[in-house]
Amino acid sequence: MSSEIYSCLIISPDFFGYSEEIKTALARRGINAMLVDDRPAADTLTKALIRISPRILRGKAEAYFEAVTERARSHPITDVLVIKGQALSCEAIRRLRLALPDARFTLYFWDSYKNMSSDSPTKVGLFDRAFTFDPVDAQNDVRLKYRPLFCLDEYFRLPPTKTDIDLFFFGTIHSDRYQVLSRMQSSVPNGMTFKKIMYFSSRLVYMGRRILQPAFWTAKRAEFIFKPVFKDELKMLLARSRIVVDIERPIQTGLTMRTLEAVGARKKIITTNAFATKTDFYRPENVLVIDRENIRIPREFLESEFCELPQEVIEKYTLNGWLDEVLPLRALA
Repeated sequence: MSSEIYSCLIISPDFFGYSEEIKTALARRGINAMLVDDRPAADTLTKALIRISPRILRGKAEAYFEAVTERARSHPITDVLVIKGQALSCEAIRRLRLALPDARFTLYFWDSYKNMSSDSPTKVGLFDRAFTFDPVDAQNDVRLKYRPLFCLDEYFRLPPTKTDIDLFFFGTIHSDRYQVLSRMQSSVPNGMTFKKIMYFSSRLVYMGRRILQPAFWTAKRAEFIFKPVFKDELKMLLARSRIVVDIERPIQTGLTMRTLEAVGARKKIITTNAFATKTDFYRPENVLVIDRENIRIPREFLESEFCELPQEVIEKYTLNGWLDEVLPLRALA
């Protein structure tokens, strides 16, 4: 049994290790955080049921969070950070607040309302502070404060290397990403390299796409991977790339992690997200917004150099910058 004493509870999905990075960053600030998943299990079926029909898993989820609450009750928790909280019901939040009456509760949505469970807006009122990465959700729901995601420090310190990849995409194949990437491939001039790493979380999801979506009927299995890429390999690929390709979900406007990693790594960006032009890091030399249906990539953008950004803009998108706003140290003292 662990003898560690925790002062912070983080309830978050295990998304490419980012929640662990948040925990580690808090530890550097002297904050020992208990980290638990925001779902009772992380298998493909559980993830699907939570999104499609959460009532089916209601009993399992309630028992899971009851155990989390009992564990947290024995620690001097002063702050609770919930990221997304997909399977966390309003009743479970209320029980957690009763068990930790002195804790400050903070909610962060790193997904849009349209891509989360229907009770997500109801949860906002149960927290002391609530943030979202989606500017449209923040505009439509005044209880939410807009705060973009972050980039890990290591992306600001990529090793210098030869840039032999012109365009680079890495990401999960959801929504219309495959179709957009296919269209983009035909828009890249001859002689320029376009490296794509297209990830499926399971072969079951891939097979479902192959059967149900015409765009995948001619796709080759070898085009996709089914295991996450090691971070060191991804960083080296990014270091070798001149331009990062970003394709957000059509239903969201929030900036993806990939966009901010490109900012941190000083890489140019081609994105389908029109909101990128409204950010403080936007420079026409660095960011090209394309129409996902009618893709045009000017050769001058492909050939131009990266325009340097002010240090204060860069620091805003670090993990420390994110923590300063979402979990300020004074709240954890």
